[in-house]
Amino acid sequence: MAPQPSLARLSPLIDRFAFAGLPVEVRISGDPRQLPAGIDVTAYRIIQEALTNALKHGHGGKTEVTVRYAEHALRVEVLNGGPSVLTGGSPGPRSTGVGTGPKAEGAGRGLLGLRERVAVYGGDLDARRRLGGGYRVRARLPLDRP
Repeated sequence: MAPQPSLARLSPLIDRFAFAGLPVEVRISGDPRQLPAGIDVTAYRIIQEALTNALKHGHGGKTEVTVRYAEHALRVEVLNGGPSVLTGGSPGPRSTGVGTGPKAEGAGRGLLGLRERVAVYGGDLDARRRLGGGYRVRARLPLDRP
């Protein structure tokens, strides 16, 4: 039986993506602390899904993962590179980060499931193409809910 996914196990996850050819830079800010189990797993899954999409649909550019421990919320952001919306970069399968076809921004099944999971904890998740190129997945998970 494998241990439950957790931000404490973020390094091996990042290593697997780096080994697969996706350069990843990680930033942790604030004071890392014990999180409620559901929020901890959700944050890990957000990063896992965003990195999977970056590897699958990205253009091989660097991907940045930021985890911010704030007083009342945990914030997770994953940014990856790709063609710029402003320069007419194609929103095809290699640049949207969510698949092919006329789906709405951030409407892939993995991201939809994450939105639902984040909503259970009273948080929000935003996933969209970046004007300067690439894709951004950003989530806020409240830490002070009863």
